[in-house]
Amino acid sequence: MRCIGQGLESLKTFCAVMSLPNPVEQKSYDVINNTLSRVMKEVAEESMKRAAVEENSSLPDNLLTVSGDGTWKTRGHSSLIEYVL
Repeated sequence: MRCIGQGLESLKTFCAVMSLPNPVEQKSYDVINNTLSRVMKEVAEESMKRAAVEENSSLPDNLLTVSGDGTWKTRGHSSLIEYVL
């Protein structure tokens, strides 16, 4: 259910329709969700650190190039960046 953006109530409904036993209670579901969230955050941060180290080690002058097209500015976002010419 987490993969499709649904919660415990949707899981209970699904189990009822499929004639499966009731899933976990709210307290257990929250513990599982919190554990998954913490672990996913740790994995994501470690992955980003490894990618940064790999990128830095592949460049002889240790300079990273960042590219962006500015389309985020057209989607209701505001910027605090001032352009100096």
